[in-house]
Amino acid sequence: MSAPLLKEKGQMNMMTKQHRKWIKPVSVALLIIILFIVAGINIPRFLSLANILNVMRQNTTIALLSLGMTMVIVAKGIDLSVGGLLAFCAMLNGIMMNSGFPLVMTISVSIIAGAALGLFNGVMVEKLEVPAFITTMVIGQVAIGLSLMISEGQSLGGFSPAYVFIGNGMLFGIPVSNYIAIAFLAISVVILTRTPLGTHIYALGGNSTVVKQQGISTAKINYFVFTFSGICAAIAGIVLSAQMNTIHPTQGSTLQLDAVAACVIGGVNLAGGEGKVYMAFLGALLIGFLRNALNLLGMHPYYQNLIVGIIIIAIVAISMLNRNKKIAESQVF
Repeated sequence: MSAPLLKEKGQMNMMTKQHRKWIKPVSVALLIIILFIVAGINIPRFLSLANILNVMRQNTTIALLSLGMTMVIVAKGIDLSVGGLLAFCAMLNGIMMNSGFPLVMTISVSIIAGAALGLFNGVMVEKLEVPAFITTMVIGQVAIGLSLMISEGQSLGGFSPAYVFIGNGMLFGIPVSNYIAIAFLAISVVILTRTPLGTHIYALGGNSTVVKQQGISTAKINYFVFTFSGICAAIAGIVLSAQMNTIHPTQGSTLQLDAVAACVIGGVNLAGGEGKVYMAFLGALLIGFLRNALNLLGMHPYYQNLIVGIIIIAIVAISMLNRNKKIAESQVF
């Protein structure tokens, strides 16, 4: 093949890669737009400002969990403990508040607890080489057990107005909880796209062997992503309990599935090495608005889970087909 033809082929491949880069963001954005159009036509209340702000406020918890989950998945892991960590950190925070400790101290302690349990996940995965699936699932159950133990199985409620404001307050017409989620989104984007650590996270998920050969510490990467996920879970627990003004010992213990779903819908590759946190954030919004539309239609939660599950399976299937196609195209015969 002549040099001009090789150059032309290279330019075409580059253009194809650039086009593919925008396929997932545009696809998710189009799904949200289609959902808004269809739901808006059939459900007048859906497009009301009050409903949109309410969905955004309620969806903060999943959005926060999806940010930490994205980092872990990109590093070729999985964190099934976030639901349990959410419940335990929220309960720990509630018990301390009811015991008279200052709000700043109780929030700080609960975040540290989430970070510590997240770090423990990283240590188990890195040092003992226990699969992340097993480690995080067990730690999640341990966290639920701790929540039940310290609360004696009882719920807490009636917190201070300052605490409730975190979950239900408005600032310039936007829920305070959304500011928290956007702040963590910005932090996540900066870490993954503007720091050497972010490059190493993607590299570990893409090819761990090469990372080790380059002398990069895989321990630091795993410690960080699981710790960050634990912090996100603790913050999510604080926001959720503040929204409800109530804390149950097992509150939010199944939300890790929605967090994974948000990542999948956002195009995060479950095989690691590929994914954007802002796409997982959009995936979380899509799930939130979809569930809201189904609620307004009076659909039973069982059927809601069925529909969301079908959508996730379809997206995973399409993602795997595209991945296999890219692998086939990259092969040299």
